[in-house]
This record gives sequence, structure tokens and C-alpha cells, in this order.
Amino acid sequence: MAVRGEEVASAIDAHIRESVERLVAEIRSSVDDIRVTVDSQLKAALQSVQADVNSINFLPHIQKSIGELEESIESSMPEPVVAPPPAAGADATRVKRAVQNLEKGKSQVDILNALLEECLNFGSRAALLILRGETFSGWKGVGFSAQGGNDEMVKRFNAAPGLIPELDRVLRNEQVVVWDGVNLSTRLGVAASQRAVLVPMVIKDKVAAAVYVDATEEDDSKFDAASIEILVFTTGLLVDTLAIRKKTPSPSLNDSDVAAEVPAAAAAPRPAAPAPPPAAPRPSPPTPAPPSRPVAPPPAAPPVPGADSTVAISAAQMREMMGTPSRPSFNVPGADEFSTTAERAQAAAAAAAPPAPPPPAPASPAAETERPSTQYVPPSGVSRGAALGGPQTDDAKKHDEARRFARLLVSEIKLYNESKVDQGRKNKDLYERLKEDIDRSRQMYDERISEDVRKQSNYFYDELVRILADGDAGTLGL
Repeated sequence: MAVRGEEVASAIDAHIRESVERLVAEIRSSVDDIRVTVDSQLKAALQSVQADVNSINFLPHIQKSIGELEESIESSMPEPVVAPPPAAGADATRVKRAVQNLEKGKSQVDILNALLEECLNFGSRAALLILRGETFSGWKGVGFSAQGGNDEMVKRFNAAPGLIPELDRVLRNEQVVVWDGVNLSTRLGVAASQRAVLVPMVIKDKVAAAVYVDATEEDDSKFDAASIEILVFTTGLLVDTLAIRKKTPSPSLNDSDVAAEVPAAAAAPRPAAPAPPPAAPRPSPPTPAPPSRPVAPPPAAPPVPGADSTVAISAAQMREMMGTPSRPSFNVPGADEFSTTAERAQAAAAAAAPPAPPPPAPASPAAETERPSTQYVPPSGVSRGAALGGPQTDDAKKHDEARRFARLLVSEIKLYNESKVDQGRKNKDLYERLKEDIDRSRQMYDERISEDVRKQSNYFYDELVRILADGDAGTLGL
């Protein structure tokens, strides 16, 4: 009986398991069927919604609304007021005045600063971007602080090739570019411009820089790209000829006020002529006065050498005066030696004046309280006027080249560090602020100039005192 009971229990257990498994299989089948049905219904609903979305098009409604808005704005705006055309010759007068101010510069720094200031008469903001290799770097900007920016930000600007397409066109195609200027004005830290122009500046037949001038919406009426191009072209010529120009200011750019006074002054004596005497009441004519005795004109004084402003110079002398020593290639606008008006006047006077007596013997070094003078004294047998007249010795040529090269190096330091130079002069620590640039330039000077010249003179120090320290050696801080 016990065995029989176990068999019945096993049969019942097996039947129950079979029934449960069958039920689970049916449930799974029903779930799969439901999943398939739901998926198909969701796909159908999604397709229906997508079709409805595709059938809806808002573009015609938007275009219609925009058109109605434009018509309402145009109908409400007043008629534009046409400004009267400018008087003939007004623009030419402005350009002439700007060129006169450019010509007053005694160095390339003065000329470039004057250019930026004059560009503000034809736009809102102006910046000079110097080309170093294929990268444009900011040198100086004006007008940015007045427009909500900062003029000093221009000095931190650098544009590698491909960053500003318009700068690439100036470099590759060497052409003037006129566009809205938005991509460049925003990088300079000011609001977007309305119009702008980039003008390449050519120095020594190469593009050395680019001048950027833009105009905001308020100043759009005074924007004049053609006048800016003329000023940049004139600046390049002035920098190129800075060392050889003699007549400053140029007689071709007379002041209009002075020119107007000349005819008036010339016509002044005419009304002063004596009027004919009135007719005498007596019938008999008056007795004529005896004729005055003719006075012989005084003999003409012999011409004094150097009295006339025009000095006759031979072709050989001119070639010698215009000769410049070979120098390394610097990518600096107008990397020419500087020459002040006083120096040019002294050179012209020395060419026409009679030979001067020999100079007095130089003072002994013991009598000097400051650093001994490094002024070059020609050795015996060398004429002081050899550079303007006869043949120049090799020793004099070496010293002349050293002086010019030192002037070029120091001028380049000042050109790229104007703010540091100003602060260094005030605090008397120029060398500390410009130590890296001064040491590098001094190394170039030592490598270029022979040792025998450097033993006799120190032109590099002289130019540091004259150009950087403005004549005060104490501001160097050495």
C-alpha cells in the first residue's frame, strides 16, 4: 500500500508540473502576440504623426507675416532727407591738410603716429598692423577707447595666416580690401563696424604693414576709403625718403592762408602811388622842379658761400651722401636711419661753407665727471668733410657704418616699445624695462661692427642716450 501511495503522489506531481508548464507557455505566447500587436500599432501611429507633420508648412505664413511687417514699417517711416553734396574741393583740402601734418614728422615713429591720427578724420577707428613673416601684429590703435574699447588691445593683436581672410588678401594679392570689417573689429574688442578698409603699406617695394580704418553707423557719412589710401601711400613714400629729404616742409604744400596773403601784399604798394596834381587855378603853368641827380646803384656784393638756401652739390657728392651701408633684413616698416632736421641743415651748410679751422684738442678723460664721451674723432690725415666732398678713407667708412647701424637698432627698440620707453624715462629705469631688447641689439652690434671701431667709440651707447633716453643718460638707470 505504501508503494501504491508513492506512485499516486508522483503521478499527481508530474501532472501538476505539466499543467503549469503548459500554462506558462501559453502566457508567454500571449505576451509575444501582444508585444507584436503593440509594436505594429505604435509604428502605424508614428507614421501617421510624421505624415501629419510633413503636411504642415509654416513657411508661406511666415513669409506673409514678414511682408506685411515690412510694408507697415516702410509706410510709417518718413521720407529720407538727401544731404546736399559737399562743396567742390572740400575733400582735397582735408587730404592736403593731413599730408602736411604727416610731413611734419621728424622720424618714422612720428610719421606713423600722425597717420593714425589723421585717419580719424575719415573714419571712427584706426590701427597699424605690422607684418612679421606672414603674421600681422598690432603696433598701435587710436579711436578704440572712445568707442567703448581700449587702444592698448591693438598691441596684443596677432593674426596668423588664415585667421582673417581679408588680411590674407592684403598679403597674398597686395591689394586694398573694403568690406564691413565685422570679423576684425570684434577681435579688436569694439562693437561691429559698418564699413572698413585695409590698405597695404609698401616700404622698400615690399608690403611691410597694413592700415585698418573702420566706421561705425554714426560715422558712416565721413568714411572715405580713397583718402585713406592716399594717406597710406604718402606715408610709405615719406618713410622711404626720410633720410634723404632736405626741403621740409615741402614747397609743394603751401599753406593756403600764406598763399592768400601773398597777392594782397604784392598789390598793397599800388594804391600808394601819388595822384596827379590838380589843375592850377592860375593860367600860367607852374615852374618845373629841377631834375634830381641820378644816383649810381651800389656795386653788387660778392656771393657769400652758404648764404643761399640752394647748395650746388656735385653728382659724386650726392651719391656719397645718399649711400647707405649694408644691413641685415628687418621686417620693420621704414627700417632706415633717422635724420633730424638739424642734422640735415648742418650737412648742407658744411657742404657749402669754407673749410673750418682744425678742432681743439679733446679734453682729458680725467676731467670728465660722467661717462667719457664716445664721439668719434677722425685720425690725423682724415678730412672732416670727406663724407661730403673728396674720397672717404676706409676707417671713416667703418665709423659711419657703425653709427648708422647703432641708430637703426636703437630706433627699432623705441618703435616697438613706446609705452615702456615713456615709463622708463619717468622712472629712470630704461635698461631694466628693456634689458632683453637692449642686450640682443648690443649683441647684434658687436657681431656686425669690427673690434677696432668698438675700441675707439661706443656709438650704440650714444644712440641709447640720444634716442631712448632723450639726451639724459641718467634715465638709462645704468
